[in-house]
Amino acid sequence: MGPLSASVQSVSSEATTLRSYVIPAQSLLLDEELAPRFLSLHSALRRVSEELQQSATQVLLVVSAGWVTADAFCVGACAQYAGVLEESLIGTISYCYSGAPLLAQRLVEYGADASLPVRLVADPCQLDASTVVALHALQISPEMQIVPLSIYPLSLRDSYRWGRAIAETASAWGMRVALLAVGGLSGKLDHREITAVSPEGKQHDEQVLRVLEQRAWSELLNLDPLLAARAQPVGGMHHLAVLSGFAQQAREVQVLSYQGIIGTGNAVVRCV
Repeated sequence: MGPLSASVQSVSSEATTLRSYVIPAQSLLLDEELAPRFLSLHSALRRVSEELQQSATQVLLVVSAGWVTADAFCVGACAQYAGVLEESLIGTISYCYSGAPLLAQRLVEYGADASLPVRLVADPCQLDASTVVALHALQISPEMQIVPLSIYPLSLRDSYRWGRAIAETASAWGMRVALLAVGGLSGKLDHREITAVSPEGKQHDEQVLRVLEQRAWSELLNLDPLLAARAQPVGGMHHLAVLSGFAQQAREVQVLSYQGIIGTGNAVVRCV
């Protein structure tokens, strides 16, 4: 193989690499006065942001634990997402991102082919609070295209299968695509210490992060349900199940940061 062929193969390989990340969606991360308490999370978020830029990622598929739908996996198909989030703790956040309606349509087609309940949503063209907070914390450029994805908390196995269908679609798409699983891990509140994690939550989160680090993707579906009930996982772990299905090709999983915020477990995880 000559130098030119090797170069072309490298570019092609980079273009088809599917990156995915777990990103917290805690608005307290955006409080400037509290920033010194969350240096680890901020450092990890900065690394993800830089990596997305360096890899020339063009489209972010954002599956948010904050967008819960009752009848299907929903895929946002707006050409633009713009609005103002009113947040009681940190004030207002304005945002404006381009959508990717053609990719959204293709995702729905792949999902339907996999016999999954999927639905295209072209209105309203606003993002849920968790997505806005996460994108703001990452300082995502307005030039980045966004495809919002809901969670449909019926079956973790279906969420996992949906993640697989999303990965197949992204692999065949002609742009660099990454997935963000937006939301925390354990969600049991505890206001005794701002950087604490509840005891049940810490035990639950250790299991979740171990499964991800070992790339034992399907094991996420078989965690102790009694422990999960006590830990009160965010979104019932459905955003993490989607990521587990999506990240099958990942060669490396790194937990960049794990920290408590008023009792809840929050992690930044990269799968590349």
